[in-house]
Amino acid sequence: MKCLYCDREIVTESFYSLLFERDMLCSHCRRELGLRQRHFMLDGVKCEYLYSYNSLFKQLLLQYKECYDEALKDVFLYGIKEKLMIKYYGYKILYVPSSKEKLEQRGFNHLEQIFSVLNLEEVRGLKMKKELCQQNKDLASRSLMIDNYVYEGKESDKLLIVDDVCTSGSTLKGVFKAV
Repeated sequence: MKCLYCDREIVTESFYSLLFERDMLCSHCRRELGLRQRHFMLDGVKCEYLYSYNSLFKQLLLQYKECYDEALKDVFLYGIKEKLMIKYYGYKILYVPSSKEKLEQRGFNHLEQIFSVLNLEEVRGLKMKKELCQQNKDLASRSLMIDNYVYEGKESDKLLIVDDVCTSGSTLKGVFKAV
């Protein structure tokens, strides 16, 4: 089998790959992708990120989202899916929405596909007031996202809010405010 990113032959090196699931990335790309799993506080809310936004993560996400390469959906949670399932057991999941235009272009919700393996109940009702795309925007433009969300969903004690990239934190702040 070949790596979905660099096309190198994949040599199974991990015990996890032998027992549970095959990695779709070669060991070189997996190391370069560099799982980080760190926590940070944002306006008093504990947040977690899985990867640093390095060049490989950026390329994989772009290839997955914008080139519609749905085969890449499994590379992002490889090796940590079970840990996340245990950690967030009993939580409900809320996906930060993409613009309607992007969803129509793609034909799929990239976050739902990646995180569906956690088997968490989905919560709906988070919407953007205005369709704003943050791609290639400066910090001032991104700050508009803080007041751009409305939540009309059910209340939940344990809610896992998922987004793909956190740059300025404005989107997450806006979602926290709405929820």
